Amino acid sequence: MTIEDTGLTLDGSVEKLHRAVRDHYDKLIDLYEQMWGEHIHHGYWDPDQPALQRHQAQRRLVQEMIAFGAVPAGSRVLDSGCGIGASAIMLARDLGCEVEGITLSEEQVRRANEKSAEASVAQHTRFRVMDAMHTDYEDATFDVVWSLESCELMPDKRGYLAECARLLRPGGRLVVATWCSRDDQLKPTEVRLLRRIYRDFAVSFVLPIEHYARLCAELGYVDFEASDWTAHVRATWKVSGDIVKPLVRDPSFVWRLIRAKGFDTFRFIKSVPLMKQAYDRNIIRYGVFRATKPA
Repeated sequence: MTIEDTGLTLDGSVEKLHRAVRDHYDKLIDLYEQMWGEHIHHGYWDPDQPALQRHQAQRRLVQEMIAFGAVPAGSRVLDSGCGIGASAIMLARDLGCEVEGITLSEEQVRRANEKSAEASVAQHTRFRVMDAMHTDYEDATFDVVWSLESCELMPDKRGYLAECARLLRPGGRLVVATWCSRDDQLKPTEVRLLRRIYRDFAVSFVLPIEHYARLCAELGYVDFEASDWTAHVRATWKVSGDIVKPLVRDPSFVWRLIRAKGFDTFRFIKSVPLMKQAYDRNIIRYGVFRATKPA
């Protein structure tokens, strides 16, 4: 009997996924920063403000997430999946937070440390190579666990949320922004598109936002609240598509990229329009949620 693929599970081993994530970000760190800037995540636009520059929109998303999560000034924060440190720097600089950032990518850690020094917040930030699902921090270490577009990389969502709960102090808050699926009843053609996105973006799988509500309840979190920001972030992929179109049409750029980074990197660039397609077809949504560890 053949089990139908829902698109909402990990295909392959955790070890293979971790290798893919490390390889993806170690190879692409300079390309990401060149094309997307220091914030390697979606932007946030108001419907009546479409002309907002993408770098401003990316900073706006962090600000909106801080407001949605009610992140306290001066809190101790774990930036779980910290990228090259842009969010951690904003939390330290704007809110006076003490921030620990973790990622699987050594190159991201190197660049995050450089950028925090440039921003004069190195004394308030630390970046380390670490698996966010199996950290070495003691119980109840953080006031806030901040997860900006890293939950979709986690191969065991429940296990990840449980580790976040372990790390939070009583009354501490989990604040998450993540790629989501529309629902858990996707068509085979929709699943195939998701699987290609997973492969080319080094993602494990996505879930509907409702599944996170259930998982958080099972793990004892309280005061769960979620919001769908799809309408605010979907312009990200039009902007990104406009960036990569001239590049992939330039044979000299293509060959330089393949020689320097390998064919998989070029395949990733070619796959950027697939994200716009997934949003346009209402397959991928963008969800944010917050939840509190009971006091």
